[in-house]
Amino acid sequence: MKTTMRILLATVCMLGIFASQAFAAGYGIYEWSARGNALGGTLIARADDPSAVAYNPAGITQLEGINVMGGMTIIAPNATIKVGDSGSDGKGSNTAWTIPHAYYTHQMSDRAWFGLGVFSRVGLGTEYTDDESWAGRYNCSYAGIKAVSVNPNLAFKVTDNLSFAVGFEAMIMEFAFDNATDPRTLSGSDYDYDDNTYDIKTKLRAQGWAPGWNVGLHYKPFDWLAFGATYHSQIDMTVEGKAHFDANPGGKAYLADPTLNAMFGKRSNAQGTAPIPASTSFGVMVKPTERLSIEVDAIHTDWSSYTDLTFEIDSMPSDIVSDKNWHDTWRYQVGAEYRLYDWMDLRAGYVFDESPIQDEYADYAVPGNDRQMVNTGVGMRFDQWTVDLSYSYLWMKGRDIEARPHDGVPESRLEGGHSHLIGMSVSYSF
Repeated sequence: MKTTMRILLATVCMLGIFASQAFAAGYGIYEWSARGNALGGTLIARADDPSAVAYNPAGITQLEGINVMGGMTIIAPNATIKVGDSGSDGKGSNTAWTIPHAYYTHQMSDRAWFGLGVFSRVGLGTEYTDDESWAGRYNCSYAGIKAVSVNPNLAFKVTDNLSFAVGFEAMIMEFAFDNATDPRTLSGSDYDYDDNTYDIKTKLRAQGWAPGWNVGLHYKPFDWLAFGATYHSQIDMTVEGKAHFDANPGGKAYLADPTLNAMFGKRSNAQGTAPIPASTSFGVMVKPTERLSIEVDAIHTDWSSYTDLTFEIDSMPSDIVSDKNWHDTWRYQVGAEYRLYDWMDLRAGYVFDESPIQDEYADYAVPGNDRQMVNTGVGMRFDQWTVDLSYSYLWMKGRDIEARPHDGVPESRLEGGHSHLIGMSVSYSF
């Protein structure tokens, strides 16, 4: 058993480094299990399977003995940026992103439990099919946040109905950002979005880790009623790495200038800072009948802490600061689970997720807006095994993006933002 757990957690830790998300609300991720996906994330008050470590760790006091879960969610996004008067449109890549998860819970006594989760709370995958010619390349041609959280928790039964949990989070992150510079604009010329002859392309790759903490409460006064609440602290993330430069033929001629050569002539050390915002989750679950449960949740995320993205590149004369000025948001979700047979559950959910991005700061790194999701799935039990499957469809409201030449943003519109999400989790109870 110990060997199996070590292999499972080590594998998911390695996979988790490559987990990404497209069309997130900001860059938040909530796909932490197939059952959770199917229920629209409404496991804050239920919190009665191993994925409660992520949703509400206080709920693991409902689990007897030792339990493990592992799985993943695959996301296939699609969207297009329609550009106005000049330049090529930006079409999202058909890349499929994978988000793995793994959990372990252990009942240590009648009053104390241990839980360990490996999952992704944040991530981003924005990739355009033709990064050489699309008009928004001076703002962003690729943005990636690949993160995994390792989250041990201790949970305690305060009374038979009330539980409390506290946890530590170590978040490991890889950050990637690609864009282009037209050196002619440095002397005041306007962007020519149709001409990439003079482009100098920047690829920034950086890594880092930072600590955080969380607490959870679970209260179940009756079999038909339960409440849950979870708080995840803000994490102040710093990543360090390298900025790599590659000039097109016209750009190479400009590198003969000593000042530009010092800036773009060779790779340089880079360091960036950005917050992972705090969030607070609330949930209430009711069971109108023995076989049917319904939960309604609300999640508040402190996106207003994300005022700017700042990078210090040694070869540049000053820091590169991108103003964000996001605002706080709410995510609302409802999910229903019906026990069709003793061995099978049917599930459905709905999510409305507010976007934190204000119109005047919209860009191409996070081409987002308010989004909605419909979810469905099934859970099947075979003795000590449980298999959960889910399918979700996400669609996003369109958005007009006003021109901001100083940020490399032409007049444009976000259209057709949607994603298909398929999830699977496998659990075993010892």
